[in-house]
Amino acid sequence: MLFEKITYQDDFPINITIANIDEYPLHYHQDIKFVYVLKGEVRLKNGYCYYTLKEGDIFTNAGHEVHNLTSTGKDNVVALMQISTRHFSQYFPTLSRSCYRTYSNNPTSKKHDSLREKLLQILLHYSIKSFNYKSECTYLMVDVIKLLEKYFNLFAFEGNVVINFESSDLITVERISRIINYIYQYYAQRITLEDLAEIEHLSTFYLSHIIKNCTGMNFRDFLCFARVEWSEIELLDTDKKISQVARDVGFSTTAYYEKHFEKWFKRTPAEHRAHFRPLVKSELHPGSLKPIPVNRIIMLIKNTLSSLNSQRNHASLVNCLDLELDIDIHSKPITTIDHRLEVQVSAEDLCQMGSNLLTPLKSLLPSVVSILYSDVGQVKDAQDFASALQKDGFHAEAKKYAEGVLTSSYGNDSIAYPIYVFNRLLRSNEHWIHLRLRDPGRTSQMIKGLPAALTSCGIKKPVFYAYQVLSMVKGDIICWGKQYCVVRTSGADPSYVMIVSNFNDEIYSLCAQKSTAHQVRNALNDFKDETNYNVSLNLEPGMYSVMKYTFTKDRNVFAYMSALDFTDDESALGPAPALIATEPDLDIYVEDVRTTFNINFSLKGAGIQIAFIRRKGGSI
Repeated sequence: MLFEKITYQDDFPINITIANIDEYPLHYHQDIKFVYVLKGEVRLKNGYCYYTLKEGDIFTNAGHEVHNLTSTGKDNVVALMQISTRHFSQYFPTLSRSCYRTYSNNPTSKKHDSLREKLLQILLHYSIKSFNYKSECTYLMVDVIKLLEKYFNLFAFEGNVVINFESSDLITVERISRIINYIYQYYAQRITLEDLAEIEHLSTFYLSHIIKNCTGMNFRDFLCFARVEWSEIELLDTDKKISQVARDVGFSTTAYYEKHFEKWFKRTPAEHRAHFRPLVKSELHPGSLKPIPVNRIIMLIKNTLSSLNSQRNHASLVNCLDLELDIDIHSKPITTIDHRLEVQVSAEDLCQMGSNLLTPLKSLLPSVVSILYSDVGQVKDAQDFASALQKDGFHAEAKKYAEGVLTSSYGNDSIAYPIYVFNRLLRSNEHWIHLRLRDPGRTSQMIKGLPAALTSCGIKKPVFYAYQVLSMVKGDIICWGKQYCVVRTSGADPSYVMIVSNFNDEIYSLCAQKSTAHQVRNALNDFKDETNYNVSLNLEPGMYSVMKYTFTKDRNVFAYMSALDFTDDESALGPAPALIATEPDLDIYVEDVRTTFNINFSLKGAGIQIAFIRRKGGSI
């Protein structure tokens, strides 16, 4: 069966295979496929073209193209990545009609390196099966398709192969991309140059010049090429007569079809059918793909990523990301967030903080406060305090708790932890968030690397504010990427919350593994990348209040203790450590929106910015 049906998991719209390829027989499918050669080389037939893909080459196959892969005799490791057009069309409506080409005679360009890096990150997340890897891979794939749309949506003919077409004329690139997609969509119908000229509001002479200049052939020849390319499916997958195939793809005569088919495929349609039918993928001819041990795959991907990054960092130590985002506030929700916070208070917390617990508890807006006890002697005190909290408006309960060993990672005391929490919880289906209010143990040890909201002496950690936001914000996520998220809050007069973060994989992993204080400090200090987002929202005209909070690596208890080289001297932060400033910087202003609301987010180094945007008189 020539058609290959691709099956995806319900919650993962990407199908990934990493293998040593001996033979992957002829087939086609409806979805886009990436062929990424991680090691060695393979031979690819795609339509009428034959390629030898070498290490580092990426080939993008559109859904209708008949193709196969065979070994050249050299050892190879190839990643095959198929993506669900149905899923990703919600972000890119024209995806099913797109025709990308990533193969190039200049594969060392910056745009190719950016594409390699994104795909390698997807492969690494998938191979490691890191936390929330399915979501991470999906968001990265959205970024990949953005790269394809921007740089790889054109092709040209060079010799006997089709390659990526490059041009600095963005208007022409956009125009020829529309023309090619139109021809591939309506190839079987009667398309004329006059039709296209009318659609593009150009003269037929100028349009003909554009097509010739970009593709290397005139309009009529390109249309015939598209029809011939599509015809290969019917030739190999049906027993239709050649004359019927010719009519189905739009040719007026069989002779005309055969002439153009032989021009490109170097065989007549009948010869092509006889030669390639035995090579089609089937139950009797399934192909040969040899699996590769996961540890070898991970090592290969990491080494490739390291080599790629070292080449880039050699040229520049600081990476700058500038991104324009146009947000449609009426977009369908991607997912809904409605977190409920359970704050856990221990007997030790009661003893150390007493009534001072009330202020941070109220700020966190918990749905439940659990007063923990571990032995019978603590039950009455726990119940009494739960009753007192109930009188104060909290939903509180006494709860038995079995003490366990808490894993220490000093990323939990730093800006890395709210980055980790936002990216994990905003992309998960977890409804309940369980949070220890305070670090256990002696108050003289200022930071302990434990996942609580307060230090032992009551100083708010950076993550305190992240949980405060998550407890407060409820609504629909209408736009997101790896480092940003836009929430439309619930209610008749919704507000908008935007969360932007700046980090790399090393910073994100600081809280997922055991990290010393010095390791965390080095990772945060070494990360100097910059992020700039210019965001537009199509808000209704009116007056809007904006509150924008900025969290950096510097204004928190970890940064203060880092400056003191993590001393154990309990007097290092003075006689009243709870009074040191840990609140984020706050910028408040009113915007008069006439047409479009614009806001900028700018971060240097690890950090988070959160903006609350609401119509004056509304509420979050």
